Amino acid sequence: MPSAHAAFAPAPAVAASRTFSFTAAPSPSRTLRPAAASGAVRNQHRQSTVTACLQPLSASHGAATRLYVHGLSFRTTEESLRNAFEKFGDLTEVNLVMDRAAKRPRGFAFVSYADEEQTKTAIEGMHGKFLDGRVIFVEVAKRRPGL
Repeated sequence: MPSAHAAFAPAPAVAASRTFSFTAAPSPSRTLRPAAASGAVRNQHRQSTVTACLQPLSASHGAATRLYVHGLSFRTTEESLRNAFEKFGDLTEVNLVMDRAAKRPRGFAFVSYADEEQTKTAIEGMHGKFLDGRVIFVEVAKRRPGL
């Protein structure tokens, strides 16, 4: 019976400069343990990305009074957005983000209130509700890093 090593031997017509050999090196012995069994948690030295990205909200810079509204219909107008959200308090800003090329809304907007309590009421009142035939989602707007 031919050995496994013979299957990789070069043909006799091949020049000696082009010969090669194949040897299988044994794999290093490692004991693989699940992280839970070893008592270690991966990436312990890194700060969690969730806690690293979250910043405390304060009314001083307006982040707690500004809402991000997404899932909007392309038929939504600033007026319909204002009518839907003004029943929760005094609106200071309604910014429907538009697509310049298509000349239609991009599907999200920013709405600001004068008071943080009004913001909370608007989230509870509008999150998951229908507006212009689409379910919309409302959450506190987060500041973009570097701005």
